[in-house]
Amino acid sequence: MRLPYIPQWQRNLYLISLGVFVASIAFSIITPFLPIFLMQLGLKSNTSLWSGLVFSINSLAFGIMAPIWGSISDRYGKKPMMARAGLGMGLTYFLMAMVHNHIQLFVLRGINGLLSGYIPAAITLVAASSRPENLNYSLGIVQAASAIGNITGPLVGGITAKLLGIRGSMVFTGILLCIAAILPFAAKVKEEFVPKPKTSILKDIAATFQNRQLVILYTVWLLIQAALMAIFPTLPLLIGSISKQNAELYTGIIFSIVGVSTALGAPLVGRIRNYSTVNIFRWSLLACGALTALQGLATSIFALGALRFLFGFFNSAVTVAGNVLIAKSSDQNNQGSSFGMLNSIMSIGLVSGPIIGGYLGDHLGLSYSFFGGAVLLLAAYILSIFVSEPGAGKNYA
Repeated sequence: MRLPYIPQWQRNLYLISLGVFVASIAFSIITPFLPIFLMQLGLKSNTSLWSGLVFSINSLAFGIMAPIWGSISDRYGKKPMMARAGLGMGLTYFLMAMVHNHIQLFVLRGINGLLSGYIPAAITLVAASSRPENLNYSLGIVQAASAIGNITGPLVGGITAKLLGIRGSMVFTGILLCIAAILPFAAKVKEEFVPKPKTSILKDIAATFQNRQLVILYTVWLLIQAALMAIFPTLPLLIGSISKQNAELYTGIIFSIVGVSTALGAPLVGRIRNYSTVNIFRWSLLACGALTALQGLATSIFALGALRFLFGFFNSAVTVAGNVLIAKSSDQNNQGSSFGMLNSIMSIGLVSGPIIGGYLGDHLGLSYSFFGGAVLLLAAYILSIFVSEPGAGKNYA
């Protein structure tokens, strides 16, 4: 019996999405247990501070290196970058399993951030190997794979931590990342790659800022990321204030429900072909802003859960459409640098968002971190008005 023919771009898409799914599981296995691990290492004071530092150093290091790895991927290919990131991060997790104190863990988390970049490389490879008419669909599938992995990871982490301990979970995480690294080569993912002429990495990065459309999109993405993270310090507290009983259970459900609706929504958004990508991006941003404000006004767990579920749908549309706009607005030979700079700028929002949300929550009340996030999303929507639909003959310089 002959197997049905699968076009190369589609085969690439499914194999890369499988790698993203495995990597996303790995990334979210350990995160919930890092504060507990710090205490197991003997840290008796400033545990909250060191928890924040251990989380933040990873994002900070990633933000520094993202545009550099992106530029290198334009020279040597995206597949090698996926292998480099997966194997490098896998090694750091093996080493984390052997640390003796919080300083060693902090340093290795920083090194992990410096070596990361698996999913950005995967997204860029999918964008480069997909036909323009299939780009929305392709990036929607990758986004869904990432969301499902993020949902599955904490569950896998809980099981492995119970059976193997946190150190054993770190070893398991390292193994998963090595599998994700090898997968594109073992499964013979094909990359049609033409090395770009060698220039300095700084010139590659500077070139992305000469593209007016990319600069606007980068600013919009910075605001989006800050808005998404602004509610994180206060969302568990808001849940606790609404329902003092079973607060831990409800917190887990509320945090997970966005991942569920994102996993459902991303492929659906990817199938929309007869509507402007820019309009999907703009109106989804506006909907996200309204839903974020309404979350701050929620007075029941059911209402909050329903709003978070709807938010996940529109957030998936923002993510898919936004990635399509970055891909289509970039020079074909410079997409690695473009996505690398995007991830670097998003890391600024990753760090600044919780600070903004925490400040508003402490000084004005829990709901105001949601209102602040809504204002940031409204500002992103206003800026998105200046984004034009990418297409033939467009000049963004």
